[in-house]
Amino acid sequence: MATGLFFGTFNPFHRGHEAMVYSFLSSGTISELWIVPTPSPPHKDQAEIAPFRDRWNMVELAVSGIKGVRLSDIERHISAPHYTLKTIAALAGRYPDHGFVLCIGSDTLQTMPSWYKYKKISGYVSLLVAARPGIPKDPPEALDEFTIHYCKHDMVDVSSTEIRNEIAEGNIPGSGMISPEIAAYIRNNNLYRS
Repeated sequence: MATGLFFGTFNPFHRGHEAMVYSFLSSGTISELWIVPTPSPPHKDQAEIAPFRDRWNMVELAVSGIKGVRLSDIERHISAPHYTLKTIAALAGRYPDHGFVLCIGSDTLQTMPSWYKYKKISGYVSLLVAARPGIPKDPPEALDEFTIHYCKHDMVDVSSTEIRNEIAEGNIPGSGMISPEIAAYIRNNNLYRS
């Protein structure tokens, strides 16, 4: 089976991300999942993003015990901007014996037509989609050339923005939003304070 790729800023990694990891792994579409934290996403305000090393460490804390998951720092070795197409092409070149599947939420599916040279991505990967709260499941017509698989997913309605806002107000979110290990890491490293 193929290798799943789960890209994200993970700022921070939360229970919604964790639920998606389990859904992707249990989909029957992939045999393993590579999580690819992005050093500097081209579409986000860099001032709101924790240092890459901290985000990497938090993902590692969250998934270290999950069988079939590994972290990839491929984007540390690719020049910015870190477009998905560039990263997938680099992975395909580095691992020619792998078949890759891009694992995304249904919210990301809706925004894909705005990505850099998004149509070329279909030459490298199929898509595995997990539903997100309040987001249409059906793909935009612009994605007709993609092979799209869907996985059963128990949605966890939480966002990184919501978590950062809580922390900025002096609250560490509860375990329903982030793991206790990540909460401790955020507290100990004084992340997301305004």
